[in-house]
Amino acid sequence: MNDARKNFSDESLNAFVDNQLGAQEREEILAAIAEDADLSRRLCALRSTKELVRHAYGQVPAVGSTRDRRLPLWSGALAAGVALVAGVLIGWQGHRAADTSASKSLLAWAGSFFAAQPTRVLLHLDSSQAEHMEEALDMVEAYLAKAGHARVEVVVNNSGLDLLRQETTPHAARIAALAARHEMLAFVACGNAIARYRSAGLDVTLVPEAKVERTAIEHIVDRVRQGWTYLKI
Repeated sequence: MNDARKNFSDESLNAFVDNQLGAQEREEILAAIAEDADLSRRLCALRSTKELVRHAYGQVPAVGSTRDRRLPLWSGALAAGVALVAGVLIGWQGHRAADTSASKSLLAWAGSFFAAQPTRVLLHLDSSQAEHMEEALDMVEAYLAKAGHARVEVVVNNSGLDLLRQETTPHAARIAALAARHEMLAFVACGNAIARYRSAGLDVTLVPEAKVERTAIEHIVDRVRQGWTYLKI
């Protein structure tokens, strides 16, 4: 019976993730997930891939009457690279899913994750929410306090670009202080996100500590291929 449960098609699992199945089919998959770790991992990988695609197509904050603009399609090579990042995310998201205690913060979880002290860590921020910005910088500070020799990058895209924009960031002084204390720390802005902001009529002047890569997602894929540890804020 367990073998039969492993035979769900990718189409069925995609429909499950998108909440497009009927009640009976959904219940069958839910029952199978409870007994089949491989199936659970397949679903996790699909969710991870869809999440990365969603981030890549994120929206620029609305400005006045500026009309929405659709983003160009990814190149085939970049789309293929998402699968690689999704594979790295499987273990991470599975770890988080297993911890159902609402009282445990992301920082507390990160402390246990970083017990082995990876030497190359990439933190990905795509939100301008104040708590997410603070969480990203708190994680950087906490981790570098433990492993000051490590290389750490904070990569921002979509509205996360606001962390590095002089026009919007509430953390310019903190970013400057962190960068001054840790020469292996880098802040990376997505060139595509900058272009979208400017095309929507927004000014973009980055803090001096920031550098620009053509796209955040391509940079993430390259880093994962090089063996970096990836974490999404």
